[in-house]
Amino acid sequence: MVNMKINFRPRELFFCAALGVNANNADEWWKYSDDQMRGDQSRGHMTMTITTPNWKRTLEIESDVNGTKEALSTIIAPAKEKGIRTLRIEKNMWNYFPKLKRKVAVSSSMLLASWMGSDFTNDDILKASSMSSDYSHTFLPDEKWQGEEMRTIENKAKSDSKVMWPKIVTLSSKKDCLPRINRYYDKENNLKRVLTFSEVKNFDGHKVLTIWKMRPTDDESKETTLIYNKIDFKVKFPSSHFTQKTLTQ
Repeated sequence: MVNMKINFRPRELFFCAALGVNANNADEWWKYSDDQMRGDQSRGHMTMTITTPNWKRTLEIESDVNGTKEALSTIIAPAKEKGIRTLRIEKNMWNYFPKLKRKVAVSSSMLLASWMGSDFTNDDILKASSMSSDYSHTFLPDEKWQGEEMRTIENKAKSDSKVMWPKIVTLSSKKDCLPRINRYYDKENNLKRVLTFSEVKNFDGHKVLTIWKMRPTDDESKETTLIYNKIDFKVKFPSSHFTQKTLTQ
């Protein structure tokens, strides 16, 4: 009898391979994830709920994104904040407040500032950073989370990238190659906040994690939940869309 040795890989790695992802290449995991959740152009409708010890409020937001270079977010409800817009072109950013008819430039040092009092930053809302291109990626030992064995990826900022977080550690599902947790560390390697993802839905052929919950580590009583209600990846924006004129109209 011939002794044949057959090597089997876990079922979930075959699933990732079927998606065109090399299961042993951390760079490809993040490139796939970025392509799925960002796309070339998109228009999303989101609901953001901000919870603090003293108050709670909900915003409805329309978010337009053109690759990694341009983004425009508009608050469409409630009436008090309706029409407030944030525009990013490359590394330049502005806020517009329609009731004051005032446009305010946002400096690069403000990218880590809270957006509208939430636990998300300006950088988060306008997707100024790309995980696949701005960070180098290395697999760490797997971790178990909610009963599932997850691939752990350490993401370190590249020397030439201008990103807000020097290190992010991601737990990524072996079933769909998409993240479930991001842990954000500062320059002193202190864990500052944790972002969890859930509820994968399909929009125009893109798999998107539709519920994002951000929690700061220094105050467990605070939380911001961002829900993607709909995303249109087939939208085509005119060349004049991501401009100062659109911001203030």
